[in-house]
Amino acid sequence: MAARVPAGVRNLLFAQIASQMGDAAFGVLLLWAVLTMTDSKSVVGGVAALNYLPVLLFGMAGGVVADRLPRRGIMVASDGVRGVIALCLPLLALWGVLSPWLLAAAGFALFTASAFFNPARDACIPSLVEPGELVRANAIIQISIPMGWLFGPALCSLFLRWVRPVDLFAGVGLLFLASVCFLLRLPLLPAVPSGRQTAGRAMAEGLGAAWADGRLRWLLIITAADNLLIMGPAIVGTPLFVKTVLHRGGGVYALMEALLAVGVLLGLPVTAWLNRRVGQGRLLIGGIFLDGITYLPLLWLKSPWATGLAVALHGFAIPLITVTRSSLVQRIAPAAQLGRIFALINITVIGLTAVSSGATGLAATAVPVNVIFGAIAVLAALCGPAAWLSREFRRA
Repeated sequence: MAARVPAGVRNLLFAQIASQMGDAAFGVLLLWAVLTMTDSKSVVGGVAALNYLPVLLFGMAGGVVADRLPRRGIMVASDGVRGVIALCLPLLALWGVLSPWLLAAAGFALFTASAFFNPARDACIPSLVEPGELVRANAIIQISIPMGWLFGPALCSLFLRWVRPVDLFAGVGLLFLASVCFLLRLPLLPAVPSGRQTAGRAMAEGLGAAWADGRLRWLLIITAADNLLIMGPAIVGTPLFVKTVLHRGGGVYALMEALLAVGVLLGLPVTAWLNRRVGQGRLLIGGIFLDGITYLPLLWLKSPWATGLAVALHGFAIPLITVTRSSLVQRIAPAAQLGRIFALINITVIGLTAVSSGATGLAATAVPVNVIFGAIAVLAALCGPAAWLSREFRRA
């Protein structure tokens, strides 16, 4: 199997495994480090919101850059910057200047780099494989996400027993630098000719292309609604659920993230199989429904292992959205605007996480977190039936 994977896809996969491990570990360590410094739920939500805000601010700029500059160089620079940021945090803790808001600033800087990395990554995949291999290539690259979520939090769960969260950021930095080493082995993909367009006109052109295609328009709308509802509880609500409902520590929180990764990993081959047999629009609608409804059991669960099973089932639904969405966009979007289209999707996925995270942190000050999970499970699941209203989208 591995011998049949193109070298470019293989190197991008290895780079992404290291990078995704760094991302997942950074997220776990960041929120848990903040929770050790303060018991304020609103501060935790605010820190999470600031960490995802850069995609809202710089997402389209990242797409324009991905459509104008060599995409390998963009990815190398991004992961190099993220590595340096993570390596600096233990030094700041050693000097006694680290605070929750300084951690938030580090997360803001790290996710600013991500705003440029993600569009370049997704837009470069069609250059590495033939058109008929796009679904398979996306599924292979998506393996990096559950592996990162599995091994990143699992290592955190292991080392948090003996090492402070802030000291583990050094290992996160090394993971990003390992990613850089694999990215440098990718072919040097040339920049896409950009003509004489200004950056503002290029952004407007990307927005216009996405809005003019009914399939892309509905994809952006329904992705925005689903992520606005689901991402804050998933990111901010999970550590709060572990601490206030399960009454457990950082090791159980890391375990929940690892079980989520197991679910994603199990869902990938099923997603690849369904992509060959079910229309991509219908598959996305089904995935969005499952993405929401699988959080409903958290309304009443009190056992860590029962909660872990529910989280794993939620993870199983995620590839139905992520793999199918990427393959659909790469199939129907104009090649010269792929970076900008993926930047728009990145904004709806990661950017709206900032809004959702802040809202979840504030809501958790007045509403029990298990009730929040129950409410968003129903509302997010309803995004699936809403998407079914568009014949053009469900037939995509």
